[in-house]
Amino acid sequence: MDVMDLASSLIRKVTTGYGKKVKRKKTAPEIPAAFPTEIRGKTWRAGFAREEIMPVPSEHTYYIAGHGSGHQMEGTLTPVYVHALWLDCGNSEGVFWFSADIVGLTSTEHEIIRQRVFRSDRIRGCKGIIFSCTHSHSGIDTVGYWGKPNAVSIPSDGKVPEYMEHLYDQSVKAAEAAYADRKPGKLYAGKIAVPGGLFTKRRIDDRHEVLFRLRFAPDDGGNETWLLNFGGHPNSLGGDNRMLSGEYPYFMREQIKEETGADVIFTIGAIGGMDAAMLEDTEPLERVKYQAKMLAEKAEQIGEETELQPKIRLLRQQFYLPVDNNVLLLLAVLGTMSFKAYPCETSATGVAMKTEMTYLTIGTQKFLTLPGENFVTTVYGGYTDAEHAPTGMGPEVNPAPLCEICGAPDLIAVGVTNDMTGYVVPPNDFVLNPTQPYLNGTHDRFDENHYHETNSMGPQTQRVIAETFKGMVERFGDA
Repeated sequence: MDVMDLASSLIRKVTTGYGKKVKRKKTAPEIPAAFPTEIRGKTWRAGFAREEIMPVPSEHTYYIAGHGSGHQMEGTLTPVYVHALWLDCGNSEGVFWFSADIVGLTSTEHEIIRQRVFRSDRIRGCKGIIFSCTHSHSGIDTVGYWGKPNAVSIPSDGKVPEYMEHLYDQSVKAAEAAYADRKPGKLYAGKIAVPGGLFTKRRIDDRHEVLFRLRFAPDDGGNETWLLNFGGHPNSLGGDNRMLSGEYPYFMREQIKEETGADVIFTIGAIGGMDAAMLEDTEPLERVKYQAKMLAEKAEQIGEETELQPKIRLLRQQFYLPVDNNVLLLLAVLGTMSFKAYPCETSATGVAMKTEMTYLTIGTQKFLTLPGENFVTTVYGGYTDAEHAPTGMGPEVNPAPLCEICGAPDLIAVGVTNDMTGYVVPPNDFVLNPTQPYLNGTHDRFDENHYHETNSMGPQTQRVIAETFKGMVERFGDA
């Protein structure tokens, strides 16, 4: 048994012991079934604002999030922002949709922003808050996972307290400005195929190479606001990068603004194992700019659209997610990441976490916000058969894809939203290192790498999400 085997064994011992203590001391409160909120009116109104979320003075070290831990930030390549979109139906009730140029937030930090927005005396009638992250792998560590690691690669907390407060304050400031900016107009939904726009190192045949656009056109002829969704990681500056950047979403938004005048809020889709296509044999910044140009041009080419009628329906459901990943639980026990443990009978650690999803329709367009990084097959289907699956199991062991559950092939999945819970991998594609589960990746029977499982809560994750979503759809009613 080598050092990493010993470390993995010790981690399992510590976390299962912790799970037993949680079971003895706590009872998981029942989470009530949520029901939808509906907003109707005669016309759409929207407001947009953005605020910089650049580093602020601190005695703490800033770390770049998204690749290996312990990468100290050395400078700035591009500004980073938090964007806010207010949307209502011409009356006193509406919703906020945020997008921040960060890798993610846990539900703890998200709840801080939620409560501060609700308490603002400049905002009235907010019925829902969606906080998405662009998941930039060149952003500041806002989760804690990317601080300085120890000898067995367990990172310390990389969050900077002063920066987190700055992020909260700027988010509220953007919300207040977006609310004050609201104006009437029309809303359209459209999409376009992006052939060759994604690549993956996993066995995924259908990559769902689709760019979605929600377009608000104000009646006064002013700047439009676009909400874009695409399922590719913003990570092409690579693990050697030490410069702060919003990666391709930043350059894409700037190009669209320059060429069309439109303000853009960007969300990621089902990005599990998916990267945006890049030019080979070019330096990283050129790759990022290529991705931005590709997507900006595609967004501007969207022609066929559906006009949406002013109606919003949303259902926010909290639920417990079993935590099988003992390494991520150890980080929570050490205080590296914000986390509240609940007892769980089905998880390997004896612990569950509380997270959430929001199912909503804007007009007739269906959206589902997800706390993690879903593999595209978990949302849109196309599971690997037994012959080609790394586990040798067929697709029958996997839950129904999310779009099938809600009967909407064009469901827009929005990842890393209102929480960050890791990868969601189909059970028949889920392979762990036999002696160092969750601590290090492994190779399957086809000698293909399985890294993503190390950052997943476990093989139960997709099943729990699917079961929760099924109940949400049943209570949601007609769009």
